[in-house]
Amino acid sequence: MYKLQHILIIDDDQINSLFSQIILEDADVSSLVSTCQSVPEALDFLRAAETMEETAFPDLILLDISMPSMDGFDFLDRYYALGYNERHKTFISMFTSYDEQDHLQRARKYEVVVGFITKPLSLPTLHNILALQDSTRAENNLP
Repeated sequence: MYKLQHILIIDDDQINSLFSQIILEDADVSSLVSTCQSVPEALDFLRAAETMEETAFPDLILLDISMPSMDGFDFLDRYYALGYNERHKTFISMFTSYDEQDHLQRARKYEVVVGFITKPLSLPTLHNILALQDSTRAENNLP
């Protein structure tokens, strides 16, 4: 498992977001951890990251499913509509507060989704997500 350049957390729950950021920083799995609290903010952030050299486009996005106004699936729809899935090798893991079979089924149509995280993020779950990401990269001959 190699160190990622950039992980983006998209979660309207500030406490969960801060807790996840602490776990990621303590695990030292990424050079940069950024946070956004809404889908529109995240889309603006990605648009800027794509054009600014000083901020790498995220390698991994931790995406909350349940957010007000626009949810995690709205984000995925726009992510695909904007072509980020074609231009970047980013993987997405989705936060959920509960085990929801409907979410699992809906997420299968997005090949960038590499797993679900039941809140709160834990170190073992983080390692599982990173291992899934590594194996998916290897299977698809991605850098």
